[in-house]
Amino acid sequence: MDNPQHSAYRIPTKLPFLLGELRSRLPSTDDRIRTIPGRGDPTEYDAIADSLYKLFVTARNLAPSRNTTNCSTHPNGPVDPAPPEEWGPCLLCNTNRRAGDPRARSGTATAVNRYEIPPPPYTHEALLARMRQINEVVFELHYRSSAQDLALTADLVHGAFIIARELSRPRTVSRCPRHPGAPLDPAAHGGPRCLFCVTDEARRTRTAPPPQIRDRPRRLPRGNGRRTVPGPTTEGDGA
Repeated sequence: MDNPQHSAYRIPTKLPFLLGELRSRLPSTDDRIRTIPGRGDPTEYDAIADSLYKLFVTARNLAPSRNTTNCSTHPNGPVDPAPPEEWGPCLLCNTNRRAGDPRARSGTATAVNRYEIPPPPYTHEALLARMRQINEVVFELHYRSSAQDLALTADLVHGAFIIARELSRPRTVSRCPRHPGAPLDPAAHGGPRCLFCVTDEARRTRTAPPPQIRDRPRRLPRGNGRRTVPGPTTEGDGA
């Protein structure tokens, strides 16, 4: 009788739990999105964005780790939208560096591998289309799924979170295709325009000033803590 051949593949310890958590959270989030008739209120998308972010954290833990900031201290930290020249993209390190911490250094932006950010416009139809893609990809996941499939799932869920986050912003009459909930800038050139677009254009046209690095206050050296007691006085014999 021949001995059975066993596969050398070993299921990662975290994979069954995270995959089950992903599949248990996805239906409730998808149902909440589909119950919104058309373009709902921003407060409805606010709760959806929170659910999608929790779903993204699960998908991110399933996928291979990636360095979104190229920083060894904060690999998944926030990205600085306007880093000074020759500084890294890590917002936390740059904030500490601006405060005068000489140890705060982040890597360059050459090897940054960020999660997908879908292009505008951000509409309810775009969110529904993204959720259909997520359902199809998650349905095909199994214990032997490749790293590319898991990374694709994380990118798709992150894109859905970005769309829901933009839809959750308070809306005005600006009707900006990039920022549907942006406030108006009444003093913009050519009339009231989207405040985010005006700020972005102004930031791109002006030259960034050099970063102001404050010196850290130096502490005075402490004493030895001993009190000096005067010695006994020698009185004359009075002779």
